[in-house]
Amino acid sequence: MAIEVDEETVKIAKEFQKKNEEEIKLKKLKPETVKINEPSSNLLKINEAACRGRIKICNLLNVPISENEYNNKDKMEKNKYIDQLVVVCGWSKAVRKQGGGRFCFVNLNDGSCHLNLQIIVNQNIDNYDKLLKCGIGCCFRFTGTLILSPVQNTEKKGLLNENVELTLTDNSIHSFEIYGENLDPQKYPLSKKNHGKEFLREVAHLRPRSYFISSVMRIRNALMVSTHLFFQSRGFICIHTPLITTSDCEGGGEMFTVTTLLSESGDINAIPKTKKKTNNNQTVKREDQSANESGTTSTNNTNEYVIDYKKDFFSKQAFLTVSGQLSLENLCSSMGDVYTFGPTFRAESSHTSRHLAEFWMIEPEMAFADIYDNMEVAEAYIKYCIRYVLDNHFHDIYYFEENVEKGLIDRLKNILNDDFAKITYTNAIDLLTKYSTNFDVPVKWGMDLQSEHERFISEQIFKKPVIVYNYPKDLKAFYMKLNDDQKTVAAMDVLVPKIGEVIGGSQREDNLELLDKMIVEKKLNIESYWWYRQLRKFGTHPHSGFGLGFERLIMLVTGVDNIKDTIPFPRYHGHAEF
Repeated sequence: MAIEVDEETVKIAKEFQKKNEEEIKLKKLKPETVKINEPSSNLLKINEAACRGRIKICNLLNVPISENEYNNKDKMEKNKYIDQLVVVCGWSKAVRKQGGGRFCFVNLNDGSCHLNLQIIVNQNIDNYDKLLKCGIGCCFRFTGTLILSPVQNTEKKGLLNENVELTLTDNSIHSFEIYGENLDPQKYPLSKKNHGKEFLREVAHLRPRSYFISSVMRIRNALMVSTHLFFQSRGFICIHTPLITTSDCEGGGEMFTVTTLLSESGDINAIPKTKKKTNNNQTVKREDQSANESGTTSTNNTNEYVIDYKKDFFSKQAFLTVSGQLSLENLCSSMGDVYTFGPTFRAESSHTSRHLAEFWMIEPEMAFADIYDNMEVAEAYIKYCIRYVLDNHFHDIYYFEENVEKGLIDRLKNILNDDFAKITYTNAIDLLTKYSTNFDVPVKWGMDLQSEHERFISEQIFKKPVIVYNYPKDLKAFYMKLNDDQKTVAAMDVLVPKIGEVIGGSQREDNLELLDKMIVEKKLNIESYWWYRQLRKFGTHPHSGFGLGFERLIMLVTGVDNIKDTIPFPRYHGHAEF
């Protein structure tokens, strides 16, 4: 967005930030939380060998794991596999004969990094003729000797300190096996040339063989590991919350129904029905909604047929979860700090680059914590994940820097090296109003901030992550704690450059009377939340939590601009292939 932010706006923004930090110190629950040391980002020792005694290509190439190793390549340990007999397995990126057919070059990749290992097979090796008939997309096992390449690219070495290759020259110790040939090379979707992201989504079963998707998947794995390390080291307990639920955490209603009432034949008449009498112009409600919420409209006083969910598998209407939060609060109210990490589902008819119908969520819930503790943990978590990736998967970040987003590493370091700004929702509106005419959606107090507003705040005003808190109560879910002004709730969103919102959280309402009032205001069926309300009846306590969309975290760390490329098999409106 090409809007020039003047110095006065930046000055006001900094004043808001300073004032809010002072206010937060005064309002924090007492005694204050002692700052918790971050866990080490090097807690795992990864085995270099795998099945068949094979060594992973990333280890054979001596790829630098961390940024520190990359910046000090000359001080890295010498490649211990040079002049050693090793086994390697993988898929060919290219097979070509050289020297008039006297030897054959194979570029092999096993998914451990985006770099290929060059293999040189001499013509005297058994089954050499079969190798010459192979091409891209074949699966091999090679046993050979790793040597330094005769040609070392000293001017531009890239990631590697020295180039190596695997040679097969001696039949007595060297060999190869073709595990699987490419039986139809003419129809193989992934040729050597680069393919567009949209095309790769059409061949999702093969796209992990692309350097792009395999790098994304390794970062996805690293962020999963860092998530568990972060929360486990802080004493959180991991909880598996149900995927099938009968209540709507967000109250938005965009949920997938789970039912066994639909026959395989698709016969509508086979669905059990029951008569439901409705008053004029009222609606047939979903079980977790009040009578005034959406359903099937009746325009006269007649008996109307509706689905009889009492005959369904769970004897009531059930849905795929949109969040594990409500269940998690049960555990938090007896076990303290807990978190869940699992799939969630939203039936949104969205085709944007930021939304999926099936995605993963990290949701911590902290006992005796207020909104300000929530902010601190959210900031620490994001920073830890970034640091973990830079310390353990720098070679993949290097790939994204070179091929996806120039300046990615500097952007990630910017997140690490500065405190997140903290402003209220009202502050945000005040800062945005001056530029309202430049946005697609005009700015006014009470509106839900759009992605364009969120990115403008983080990218152009503060130029770093921003935590916006104290949102109007009408914008947020029923369970968020009402502030003293009776107009806003203790909710927060973490906004980051390039992405917008990555975290949404709040302090939970721990007052039963206020919770009931909000459930009624949101037109939800209070009876469906009887168990949730009892948590406030039997020993209520202050607690807070947040949710982070895992795929958006991946976008943040990799620079990938479409969320459909952050998950192996994306599910979105109109698409559920593979």
